[in-house]
Amino acid sequence: MAYFFRGFSKAFNNEFLSAISDYSKAIEIGPNNVDAYLERGVVKYTLMDYRGALSDLNTAIGLDPKNGRAYFNRGIVKIKLVQIESGCLDLSRAGELGLPEAYEAIKKYCQN
Repeated sequence: MAYFFRGFSKAFNNEFLSAISDYSKAIEIGPNNVDAYLERGVVKYTLMDYRGALSDLNTAIGLDPKNGRAYFNRGIVKIKLVQIESGCLDLSRAGELGLPEAYEAIKKYCQN
């Protein structure tokens, strides 16, 4: 957990590459650490590594299929990758799982 929280602190301070390193170490120690995959995916998204972000978010959802934040972030990543329909489905799932901000994103990205 120490690596995870240090990574979170580094990400908060815009030390993104160091944050990725700490999240990766947290995953190495605990390969089922959903939060480390989720947060590493968010940092990769911030760095515009959309494919890397998608991979991490897919893993987070595989480990915890009821994680609304993972669906929300994956939806945004998919939209950036021009996978609009699939991204909007993820945003809808995030809303169903209790993230009200997902509906705002749907209004922004998914209306024809």
